[in-house]
Amino acid sequence: MLELFESLLSWSCGLVVVIWISIGTLARSAKIERLSHNIMTFLCIITAIGLALFHQLGGIFWGSPPLANFLVLVLVLMGIVSQIIPINGEEIQGEPNPHHLMKLRREREEE
Repeated sequence: MLELFESLLSWSCGLVVVIWISIGTLARSAKIERLSHNIMTFLCIITAIGLALFHQLGGIFWGSPPLANFLVLVLVLMGIVSQIIPINGEEIQGEPNPHHLMKLRREREEE
């Protein structure tokens, strides 16, 4: 039973990471960005509760007993940060977008 619980928690942690990584792409639409932030916060809180319960039941997450407690802290922080720092479709990487550069070059050539 604990093995199944550990698998579900692992998948949930993985899904949180995928959403976190994809947030820049998801932020192109304000509605989708808000939805993804809310889903990520919900998953973070549910997974943190699950990991705390898993630890209390005597489960060892990924071969390390204290790892579950550490991940609880990380997940709670990620959930809070995802609600505090929405990027609202802004360019946050600071790198020039190649498509934008091509568009500017074409506009200059047309003039």
